[in-house]
Amino acid sequence: MLTGMGYIKQSIETNLFFLRIMKEHIVFAASALTLKDAHMLPGLMHAKESFDRLLDETVNLAGGVVTPASMSAGDIVTEYTYKAEIATSQYTGLPINTDITLKEIRLMNNPGTAHQKPDEQVIDSLNRRILTLLQDTVKTQKEVLQRILNCKMYTQIYPLMLDHVIREAEHYLQQLQTFLRREDIHGEAHQAAAYEAFWNDIMSEHAKFIRGLMDPVEEEIIRTANGFSEEFDELTAAALETYEKLDRLHLVTRKSIIATTGIRNFKEQGTEGILACNIRSIMLPLLSDHVLREANHYLKNLRLYTK
Repeated sequence: MLTGMGYIKQSIETNLFFLRIMKEHIVFAASALTLKDAHMLPGLMHAKESFDRLLDETVNLAGGVVTPASMSAGDIVTEYTYKAEIATSQYTGLPINTDITLKEIRLMNNPGTAHQKPDEQVIDSLNRRILTLLQDTVKTQKEVLQRILNCKMYTQIYPLMLDHVIREAEHYLQQLQTFLRREDIHGEAHQAAAYEAFWNDIMSEHAKFIRGLMDPVEEEIIRTANGFSEEFDELTAAALETYEKLDRLHLVTRKSIIATTGIRNFKEQGTEGILACNIRSIMLPLLSDHVLREANHYLKNLRLYTK
């Protein structure tokens, strides 16, 4: 049973990570629209601003609750996030609220102590409001994906990437529902196996997206990304096999830590290269930082399973 500060801390840490991920998904979708579908932009921006407000509220609740170790894990913000937001806004013309990022950086540098720690009812309210917004967002994303798959709409985003962000949103939904039932998301071995299968698949798709967003001249990056894609496909299959052989899960976890450390470093090099204009690609700087944060998040939680 997850109660008290355990519930509050897990909720805030999860929301700090995922609310930023969700709002960035909207930025990527908006940047990929054609002129024909420009009428969708106000609705997307309204949804992004709703995520912004919820993220800002979460940051305000985090002081003295989230540990310095968690804040410095690189999944909430990185040293590149602010610059990536500025560059992405300049490239796309889309508004991005960098004030929240600066507030998170200050929190990371000085976690401080809460004047009044939030109670469970405050967190319940926050989680339920996020849940409602997520459900609406997933519904819209699925409608757009269906239109693309039926050749009723063109967008400069891979259908797999849209399916990918839907699965991440649904994963977040499941975690919020687990919290509201007062259950620990880091629970039984079966949950760990499912978690690793999910995130290994996400890492594989990240490698595929990176491969597909590079200019063809970036042959070394494309080869490296392809290697990571194949490695994580194998790890996804291995994690799924542990559903029936849970005693082997620790072996998959160790391999996943090594592979995730590798792709995390690869993504960081890519983020630095894109921001410095040293890599030819059609990858937005914020997308590069986004996938780096997701690798950091997965690595942080993988290490929990080895303790």
